[in-house]
Amino acid sequence: MKKILFKWLLAFTLALNTQFLVAQQIADTSIDRKIYELGLEELLNITVVSASKIEQQQSQAPNIIYAVPKDLINGHGWNSMNDMLSFYPGYFISRDYERRTLGFRGMFEGWNNNHILMMIDGIPVNDNLYGTAYTWEITPLNFSNSIEIICGPGGALYGSNAMNGVITMNTLRANDLKGVGNARVGIGSNNCQYYDIVTGAENNDFGIVASFSHFNTDGNEYMSYDASGRVDGIGNPLKIEVSDNRDNSYFFAKIYGKNFYDGLMFQYHEQRWDFQTGHGWLFVIPDRPEDMKEYRRIFALRYAPARLDKLFGYEFTSRFQIHGIDWDMRYYQDGALNGAYPSGASEYLKTDAKDLFFRAQVNYRQSDHNVIIGIESSTFFYNGDKIHSSNVNLNYRGDNSSEDYHRLNPWLEYVYEKPVYNIASYLQYISPRLFDRLQITLSGRFDRMFFDYKDTMMVNPNKSKYFQMFTPRVAMVYSFNNQLLVKAIYGRAFRTPSPTEMFGLNTYTLASNIDELKPEIVTNVDVGVVWEPRTGLKVRVNSFLVNFQNQIAYSVANKNLSTNVYTLKTAGMEFSAQYATQSFSGFANMSYFRRIDETVLDSTISENGSRITWAPSMLIKAGFLYKYNRFSVSSLFYYQNKSYRRNSDKFDEMEKFRSYNYVDGWVTVDLKGTFRFTNKSEIGISIKNVLDAERYFVKNNPYMFDYKLEGRIITGEYIVKF
Repeated sequence: MKKILFKWLLAFTLALNTQFLVAQQIADTSIDRKIYELGLEELLNITVVSASKIEQQQSQAPNIIYAVPKDLINGHGWNSMNDMLSFYPGYFISRDYERRTLGFRGMFEGWNNNHILMMIDGIPVNDNLYGTAYTWEITPLNFSNSIEIICGPGGALYGSNAMNGVITMNTLRANDLKGVGNARVGIGSNNCQYYDIVTGAENNDFGIVASFSHFNTDGNEYMSYDASGRVDGIGNPLKIEVSDNRDNSYFFAKIYGKNFYDGLMFQYHEQRWDFQTGHGWLFVIPDRPEDMKEYRRIFALRYAPARLDKLFGYEFTSRFQIHGIDWDMRYYQDGALNGAYPSGASEYLKTDAKDLFFRAQVNYRQSDHNVIIGIESSTFFYNGDKIHSSNVNLNYRGDNSSEDYHRLNPWLEYVYEKPVYNIASYLQYISPRLFDRLQITLSGRFDRMFFDYKDTMMVNPNKSKYFQMFTPRVAMVYSFNNQLLVKAIYGRAFRTPSPTEMFGLNTYTLASNIDELKPEIVTNVDVGVVWEPRTGLKVRVNSFLVNFQNQIAYSVANKNLSTNVYTLKTAGMEFSAQYATQSFSGFANMSYFRRIDETVLDSTISENGSRITWAPSMLIKAGFLYKYNRFSVSSLFYYQNKSYRRNSDKFDEMEKFRSYNYVDGWVTVDLKGTFRFTNKSEIGISIKNVLDAERYFVKNNPYMFDYKLEGRIITGEYIVKF
């Protein structure tokens, strides 16, 4: 598949050179100033849309929001949204199982969902099985022109998943490329290799952009304890190598209209990734290689003409997604659990799920009044598995061992051939500036998810269930003058349990609690000050109170049981400063979190009062990017303090394997430098974790290991424009 796509792109590029070169040159002479033509000082002030669905200055938007242009992304060497977000206030590096996740404001983040809504050109693209936003390296940034980051809830406009943030990727247009395209090749530590190419062209009526990227690495492989109980020749717990091989590719294509066809856009995404499970699904490092493959295929059609000179504007968006899974899993080694599994435990699953999304929206503008009203719907489809088998009888949570593989019942049997529906409506009003100083934004959204399901373990198996939620937002932005303003924001968001959290059956990968599982709800209050004392300098101070109810995570009460584990109330402060000139940009930020209260809902974990646990309570970050003639250099600094454990994580003789009370804090420093040979080519070298600091992230619950993060990683790359 990768070879076919790469060859297609090469042929496509040659065709563009001959068919659209003249049109491209005309487009490049447009009097409009494109993002790539701006200095670093101006890049920090590009406008945003995602906060209120209308174009606004970042300071005036009714959210805590940042815009990150491509020039800064490339300059700092950020290859994924995790790389980028971890240097913005509130977000921190997190980990669960093999997955790189992002915590937010003192909240541990689990494997199953990162509570972020991700959009590409305003189209939501979260996964349909888990609700996850794919923010690690499997979603590349090479086809993005800028990225908008809303810190905190966005449920009043965007619905489920928009709890810890809304991330919007604004993709490239052909005239953003300053030519036909560019390509990049990189080689680095841990046998890391990547390459990507992006190209495009346009004429008076239509434009097209296409990109392909590939990434593979041996990953972070090291010796570690696990929960298998394996011992060496003298009876000591055995350390085993953690496998972390990763391989992914992404093809993206976009066709968009211009002039008469303005606002028309079609997108196609083909995303594939392979991975290994690190410490294993059940924290038993596999005794033989696994084969874990997934893919997503997305088709999206959107029509949203600008109509800036009209009273009414409108948008129609549809998106169809397929998520396929091909997992060959190994849970236990031969003879595990005192011989209960003489041939170990394995499971093979090949399946897929589909969903269809639709949005219709109208906005009205007159005399600085702005009203938006919209409706959305989504439908989830699961029609069974292509293959589902195991050498263990897993049907209806059975646990009888067997040496022969036999067929298992459907993975999501509760909703086998039963659609899951969600309908929503939303309304937003933005006032004109009252007294020429105060602008008020009022938003509200109502969602209802409903479905029929079949509980085959009950006498009366046919049941139905629904979740519904109203999520408001009230935001006030008061401008004292052109340099100083204050924001006050109250907002709520929610996340309905995902299909895999509610409907999993006949498997060790999932255990569902459909009758008792509750939606997650977050209520957030932010009060912030934005001060711009001079051009190129922006200072923000923000205080917040977050009440996160019913967080869903995997519980040790049963094998991967999805459970509401706790409700946490957290307060904190975030300080950030940005400074930029035409050739220099720098930032610094600090975040501090304090637990106000907690209510533990899962009997397998202990309450911990007012202490932040499973996450750091303080973050300090800084960085700069400097360009001089043909050279550019950047550096990033990241610090997080110690992460405390809960009492339920501790056990006798624990200190033989890992620290008892907490995981130490750590510092990491990254460097990147580039040299431009010509206007068309440059080389670069980046070093992540320059000091080779030993870094761990806390593993919750009473296991013998913490997650070890990567050591020093050195990467060289070559970029060519054509």
